Amino acid sequence: MVSLKTVRQSNAALQAFPPGIVAVFAGATQGIGLATLKQFAKYVSGPKAYIIGRSHEKGKHIIDQLKILNPMGSFMFIEAQISKFAEVDRVCEEIKSLENHVDILCMSMGYLSLGGRVETPEGIETNRALQLYSRLRLTMNLLPHLERSMSPRIVSVLSAGFEGPLDLSDLDWKSHKSYSVFKAAAPASTMMNLFFEELAKDHPTVSFVHSFPGVVATNNVDNMFAHAPGLLWFPAQIPRYTVVPLLNMFAAISPDEAGERTLFLATNARYPPAEDHIEARKMGGFVDRPQGVPFAASTIMKEGRGNGVYRVNSHGETCKDSALLKGYRKDDIGKVVWEHTMRVFAEALANRDENGNGNENGLREAEANVSDTDSLDFELDLKS
Repeated sequence: MVSLKTVRQSNAALQAFPPGIVAVFAGATQGIGLATLKQFAKYVSGPKAYIIGRSHEKGKHIIDQLKILNPMGSFMFIEAQISKFAEVDRVCEEIKSLENHVDILCMSMGYLSLGGRVETPEGIETNRALQLYSRLRLTMNLLPHLERSMSPRIVSVLSAGFEGPLDLSDLDWKSHKSYSVFKAAAPASTMMNLFFEELAKDHPTVSFVHSFPGVVATNNVDNMFAHAPGLLWFPAQIPRYTVVPLLNMFAAISPDEAGERTLFLATNARYPPAEDHIEARKMGGFVDRPQGVPFAASTIMKEGRGNGVYRVNSHGETCKDSALLKGYRKDDIGKVVWEHTMRVFAEALANRDENGNGNENGLREAEANVSDTDSLDFELDLKS
């Protein structure tokens, strides 16, 4: 376990690094993402952050807060609905036109809902787009700029360690009769790991981190119950005002701690890329690995070398590998996930008409309570 004291010491060491670390944050207008963004502003000297979100008004308020934390920082809010791949592409092109490199990509977007399947105008279930496909597209689009960094790292805050089996005949869950955010979460986590492992083969100088933040006292679950559909609203208010406050009070860590730990994952040399950083003329991380804390184990280790992909729990430790993932690697299912995802991207963009029309009303309703993910989502999934 990496102690919070060690995490804070590592983050504080970022202040000695020269100005100009560039980070992209998706899902950082509240919750864990916002907490990580604030820690980034607090600790990094002369930071530069691009914040992707749906509300320009909320973004302006966040930037005002960040400027108080670090008047020397540069913070830009980019308004976008990144459940849509066309919007992801637009945002990435804007960032790439302004920067010659990106050091950190931190993604935590997603939301909870007790309702059923609602598709984006591109034909993708909204939350699945946010928690999986949009993250993978952001990653792919920004990888060329990340590879120009001295210490490139991608952190996806989701549900490492809570992977579930895949339905290889229906990886995007379109033919499941009763779609549920909770049921779809575990397979999405599996696909995230396998896709990162495929990317790492061709991008060995980049570190890929898939993390589970633990039980965090965000408003994600409260939002879910507050926006419960139809007759579900009335019974949903019981756990909203009883169970959730108790969990937040006695079992959850604060968003600030989750943000500190996520910044550690994004900057510490404990999670190096596959290619030796000295041979690649890069750093293994912006901050040296803490004394007495070993290197984390990658998802695939061979002759003492890792593949640069990490499944990390709430304490910063590598999740125990599972027989499920080992079996999928043996059967080369990562390639299946890769090909499926490329098909999803192509079909989704083709589904948009020339005016960009689609199920906009349903999409806006589904995303009314979008925030970044927290661990409680997936603990509930395991118990359902």
